[in-house]
Formats: sequence, structure tokens, C-alpha cells
Amino acid sequence: MRSRPHPRPVYRNSLKSQGEQPTRTTSLVTLTLVLTVPAIMAAALLRPRSGGRRGR
Repeated sequence: MRSRPHPRPVYRNSLKSQGEQPTRTTSLVTLTLVLTVPAIMAAALLRPRSGGRRGR
């Protein structure tokens, strides 16, 4: 008794037939760093300096 061959999954063929490439998204860590690092640097550069050498 012969067993029938298993059919291939349809989802692999459907991506090729549509011609769409899967979209590549940036990771959540990269997105968070890109958004927060410039804000932290700007806050550090724009904050007033300590008043240790005032009046010179």
C-alpha cells in the first residue's frame, strides 16, 4: 500500500506569485535608541551649567 506524497504548503508559493518581498522592520531597541538618544543629548547640552564660576 503506497502512501500519497504530502502536498507542499501553500503560503510559500503564494508569496512568490504575488511578487511581494517581506517588509523588513527595525527592531524595537533600535527604534527606541534612535528616538531617545538625540533628546537626551539635546537636554544635556541645553541645560544651564552649575553656578560654581558665576560672574567671570
